[in-house]
Amino acid sequence: MAGRRTSRTLLAREKARARTAELRAREQQLEDLATHWFEAEAEITEIDVAARRKMETYAARVRTESGKETQRLRATMAAVATRMLELDRVRSVAGRLGVPESELRSIQQVSTTPAAGREEATVTS
Repeated sequence: MAGRRTSRTLLAREKARARTAELRAREQQLEDLATHWFEAEAEITEIDVAARRKMETYAARVRTESGKETQRLRATMAAVATRMLELDRVRSVAGRLGVPESELRSIQQVSTTPAAGREEATVTS
C-alpha cells in the first residue's frame, strides 16, 4: 500500500505543479498585457500633452498676428473717424457709424494730442 500512496502522491504533486505552472504562465501573460496597456496609456498622455503645447503655441502666434492686424485696422478706423469729425458733428458721425458718441469723443481726444496727431497723419497719408 505504501507504493500506491507514493505513486498517488507523485501524480498529485505532478498535477499540482502542472496546474501551478499554468497559473504562473497565465499570470505572466496577464502582467505582460497589463504592461502594454499602461505603456500605451502613458504614450497617449504624452501625445495629448504635446498636442496641447503645440495648440497653445499656435494659438499664441495667431493671437499675436491678429492683434497686430487689429491694431492696424483700429488705427485706420480712428483716422477715418477723425476725418469724419472734421466734416461733421459727433452726434451725426456717431449715428452714421452706429457707434456711441463717447467712443468718437475718445477718438477725438486722442487725435488732438500731439503724438497721436503725428501718428494718424502718417496713417492717412
